[in-house]
Amino acid sequence: MSQKVILIIINVVFGSMVLLSYYHGVGKMKSLGKDPSLLWGGVPDTIQPFIVTFMFLGAIGYAFFTYNFLFNVNPDKVLFLNKFKYWTLYVLYLLVFIPSALWIYQTMNYMNSGTQIDWIITVGLLFTVAISSIFLLLFTIDLQIENKYMYLASVIGALLFTFHTLFLDGLIWTVFYHK
Repeated sequence: MSQKVILIIINVVFGSMVLLSYYHGVGKMKSLGKDPSLLWGGVPDTIQPFIVTFMFLGAIGYAFFTYNFLFNVNPDKVLFLNKFKYWTLYVLYLLVFIPSALWIYQTMNYMNSGTQIDWIITVGLLFTVAISSIFLLLFTIDLQIENKYMYLASVIGALLFTFHTLFLDGLIWTVFYHK
């Protein structure tokens, strides 16, 4: 099976799992008679629209750099950062998707238990995604493709995605959750 086909399958299967987990998680909150907005914790109402906007910008950016990895990279010839082969992308994408799919359930676990270990796991999931997105950004920057506009769009996209996962989810949400 082609290395690119594997990356497509990972995106379709695990990307769908992330979307379904959010849909199911919000539905579960509602069925339990809880307001899904509790998942924001203490994040101020005034910055929630900014975060949601960046969710969409990060998703668009994600599409650009993923397109680049799929259509502008030869898996047999690329060596990211002079060290990592193409299959490393599988690991990074899975380290974005799996924790993202688990986050909403883990946050609900923490809301119910209030235990320190559940908080550590919740934050650990967010930072796993953030660190993986940093590597995806570095891999994107490292690529040397001929189309400079696609390269620029991919880098900006990876920056938007990393900004969202590292700063907005990893730091802002984490800091404000208990306020």
